[in-house]
Amino acid sequence: MKALLRCFVALRCAVTLRCAVTLLPLVAASSALVTSAWAQTLEPGRWRVMTTTLSGPMTPPEVATRCLTPEDVADLGKTFGPQVKTENSECKRTEFTLEPTGLTWRLQCKGQLNMDVAGQFIFDSPTRYSAMVTTRASMLDQIVQQGMVSISAERIGECR
Repeated sequence: MKALLRCFVALRCAVTLRCAVTLLPLVAASSALVTSAWAQTLEPGRWRVMTTTLSGPMTPPEVATRCLTPEDVADLGKTFGPQVKTENSECKRTEFTLEPTGLTWRLQCKGQLNMDVAGQFIFDSPTRYSAMVTTRASMLDQIVQQGMVSISAERIGECR
């Protein structure tokens, strides 16, 4: 399951997951601009991010750290929103809602690889957030990947 997840979709939210959904090479989708009202929702700094795969075989959570810069927290839509590059598929952001307490998005792709990827981020406090990201991919009407990951992150200090 993880191999397919990495093969078809590289989800990088927070540490490895910037919530950039990268579908194999070449067409970029634009991200929404975010006003400075959301800039204070999360604090810049070093974050510990735990990603747990909730579908497929039981695997231990992946734990990593990531530095969120002032620029990252000033534009949470770009930092945690879907960005896509595809070949032989056309992708559309079908949902995108950014509020002071969270971000919800959905990306759907049609073509050689059909994808439906959805994310919901909850900004619990300036030093903590959580998220759920679900992915479903199919080729020739056959599901080739389906998964769900849970993400929890907390600020642990200044960037090094």
